[in-house]
Amino acid sequence: MTPTPAATPESEEVRPLELFFDLVFVFTITQIASVLAAEPSAASLGRAAVLLTITWWMYGGYAWLTNALDLDRTGPRLLLLTGTAGFFVMSLAVPRAARPGPWGLVFGAAYLAVVVVHTVGFIGTSGHRGIARIGPVNLVSALLVLVAGLLPAHQRPWVWALACLLEWVTPFLVGVGGFSVGVGHFVERHGLAVIIVLGESITEVGAASGHLDEPGTLLGGALLALASSAAMWWLYFDREERDSAMLLERVPELRRPRVAVYSFGYAYLVMVFGIAVAAVGMQEAIVSFGEPLHGTAAGLLPLGSALFLVGLACFRRSLSGNWPTARLVAAVGVAGAGLAAAQWAGGAALLAVNGVLLLGLILWERYRTWEQDRTSLTGTPV
Repeated sequence: MTPTPAATPESEEVRPLELFFDLVFVFTITQIASVLAAEPSAASLGRAAVLLTITWWMYGGYAWLTNALDLDRTGPRLLLLTGTAGFFVMSLAVPRAARPGPWGLVFGAAYLAVVVVHTVGFIGTSGHRGIARIGPVNLVSALLVLVAGLLPAHQRPWVWALACLLEWVTPFLVGVGGFSVGVGHFVERHGLAVIIVLGESITEVGAASGHLDEPGTLLGGALLALASSAAMWWLYFDREERDSAMLLERVPELRRPRVAVYSFGYAYLVMVFGIAVAAVGMQEAIVSFGEPLHGTAAGLLPLGSALFLVGLACFRRSLSGNWPTARLVAAVGVAGAGLAAAQWAGGAALLAVNGVLLLGLILWERYRTWEQDRTSLTGTPV
């Protein structure tokens, strides 16, 4: 009989090597955002969405993998570093992957390497049964990305989109049984990804502001952009991270992997994409600080902020079963008011409106929390 691989205990805290991996991953997101920043158009927005979906799928896969790996051992460390190298090559290829030339193939080859390392990494861990089902589908998706690199540049996004669709439906096709989720590690790991992405977005805004000479525009635009990013941070880290750990812990162990896919997979993808799009929108708003914005550039910050709020709402819904209505209403308000401000008043008004509406949502939620706490103490409605 073939011996059953020994299960590796799930980690409950994030290790420094994982943070190193996350920094490389966030560089990939920055490169994807640069595709949109270089050409703010609907086509670039679609390409960025497809590339981020492909990348996020495997980032999530590595979060599940490191949950099961013993990174105190040399072998798993080298394995994760190999995956990190694959992500780094992907990030270098991303800005050029949709252009004629070899970079589409480089991107596909790096992605295939990332998938292979991920699949191999689960051998001998507690997730070996799960990867036996989901690993082959991941490989098919990676081969599609590789094949896309062999096609003419204008055809590549369509094949990437097919790979995205396959990844999106994989949990429904083969299930996610056979994996286990260490809640503490899982929640902390994804929370750190959000804060690193937010930090990188501020770095990009700062870099864009550095090309300006007028102090009022530079300082005003940068501080207004910082206010929106800080509001996004607050909306997630004030309570959402803590609550998500508690809610995920309550989910029965057999159902937990599926709930984790919905919340930290699908919903988180919308959140992260929203942050990336909002960051590019902030740059556009600062460049056009005193002038109206038009076309796709006018809608990037409102769209990004709305996507972030919708992602947050879906995140809460998947964990608790309840829709946070205020966040969905705020998403509609941010999208509509922000777009109007951008087209009629300019980048300064757009940044101000976006920040004020996010702040208003924070204050409303704080009031509702205070009201609920007071009701629970007095036993009577306020």
